[in-house]
Amino acid sequence: MKDITSNKYFIPGFAAVVLLIVVLIFTVFRAGVPDDAVASVDGNAIPITEFNKTLKMNASQTGGVAPDPPNYTKCIANKKKTSPKLSTSALKKQCEKDWETSKTAVMTSLVQQEWFRLEAEDRGINISDAEVKARFAQLKQQSFPKDADYKKFLKQYNQTEAELIKLVRASMVQEKVQQKVTEIPTPSTGKVEDEYNKNKSKYATPASRDLNLVFNASKAKAEAAKSALDSGESWASVAKQYSQDSVSKGNGGKFPGVTKGQFPKELDSSVFGASKSTIVGPVKTQYGYYVFEVTKATPGKQQTLAQAKQQIQSTMQQEQQQKAQTDFQKEFTDKWRKKTKCAEDF
Repeated sequence: MKDITSNKYFIPGFAAVVLLIVVLIFTVFRAGVPDDAVASVDGNAIPITEFNKTLKMNASQTGGVAPDPPNYTKCIANKKKTSPKLSTSALKKQCEKDWETSKTAVMTSLVQQEWFRLEAEDRGINISDAEVKARFAQLKQQSFPKDADYKKFLKQYNQTEAELIKLVRASMVQEKVQQKVTEIPTPSTGKVEDEYNKNKSKYATPASRDLNLVFNASKAKAEAAKSALDSGESWASVAKQYSQDSVSKGNGGKFPGVTKGQFPKELDSSVFGASKSTIVGPVKTQYGYYVFEVTKATPGKQQTLAQAKQQIQSTMQQEQQQKAQTDFQKEFTDKWRKKTKCAEDF
C-alpha cells in the first residue's frame, strides 16, 4: 500500500465522517492473511467481501463504476460514455490508475477502522448499541428530515442502514479514542505559578505611545516640517505636505499604539524618552528623518498571577494535549503497523 497521510471517508448527504490521521506503511505479506481476506490486524481478518462492498459504495458516491481488474470491462465501458474518442488502451490505463487510487483509499479506511477498534478495546472503551443508534438517529434527522429522501439516498448510493450504522460506530470509536488520548488534567497551581514566575513578560501589556509623526528621507524637508510645526501649522497639513509615511500621512499625522522595539532604535529611544506634547526631531535613522510629538503615554501593566491563572492553565493544557496527540499518532501507528499484514495484491 502507498503512504497515506490523511483521508476522509465521507457519505454524501449524510454527516458520518471517519477522519484518518495516521500514516499507513505496510510490509506486504501473504502469510497470516486468510485466502478470503485482504488484510489481517493482530489476527483479525478484513474480508475481501468487505473490501468489495466498500469499493462499490465509494464508486457509487462519485457516480462512477468500481474498477474491475484485470480486464476493466465495466470501467472502460463507463468511461467510454464520456470520452468516446479515446482508445480502449487509453481508457484502460485510466481504469488501472483508478484502481490503484481506489484500492489504497479503501484499504486505508478499512485497516484504520480496525486499528481504532482494537485500540479502543485495549483502552477499555465501550460504545453501546444504544449510543450508536442515538447518534445515527441524530445524523439521519439532520441530513434527511423527510424519510422519502433517506430511502432515495440508500437506493441511489447502494447502501443499507446497517452499513451506515457501522460507519457511525467506526466514527464514534475514533472519536472516543481521541478524547481518551487528550484527557489531560488541569495543570496544578504550582505548575501555573512556576510558568508565571519564569515568563512574567508574557502576561504583561507593554507601555505604548500615541504619536503625531512626519517622516521624510530628506533632512532638509524634515527640518522644514519641524519649522512649520514650530510656527503653529497643524500636524494634518504638515503631514500632508512633507510626510512620506503613508500610514500617518493619510491619518492626519496620527500614529497610535507604538510599543518599544517597533521603530528603529534611534527613534525608539527618542519616542520613549520624550515628554508629552513636545515636538521632537528631526531624528536620523537608517531610513531617513522623523519629526514627532507624543500625544498620549500609556504605561505598561503587569497581570497578577490571579489574573493570568486561567490563561496559563488553558495554554499549558492545550500544549500538553497537542503533545499527547503527537505522541499518540506515532505510538499508535508503530503499534498497529507491526501487527498488520496485507495480502499481496492489496
